Amino acid sequence: MPLTEKGQKILASMKKQYGPEKGEEVFYRSKNAGKITGVDREDDFQHMGFSGEHVEPIQKLVSECDALSRRLDAFEGRQHQRKPVEVKPRTKDNMQPSNRHPKEVKNI
Repeated sequence: MPLTEKGQKILASMKKQYGPEKGEEVFYRSKNAGKITGVDREDDFQHMGFSGEHVEPIQKLVSECDALSRRLDAFEGRQHQRKPVEVKPRTKDNMQPSNRHPKEVKNI
């Protein structure tokens, strides 16, 4: 799996500290244990079971969902800035009559 820049730095540091073989072993054991994260490009999608050609469309979908979420947040923020509409209290004059039972129609 391709490593990110962060992953390459950590791997190089561990190889320098522990030696080439032992450093690589410690790096991957730490990564698999979850002690270090963000070292693989597919880290975010690997835990969901996606790999290879499935990752790119999912990344695109995730970025589009994030953009849509930001647009929705901005829209809601603008809606909260609007002045509230004055609501008139209800009176008998502006209420609709209540007809609980329709009138019976008698056939002649």
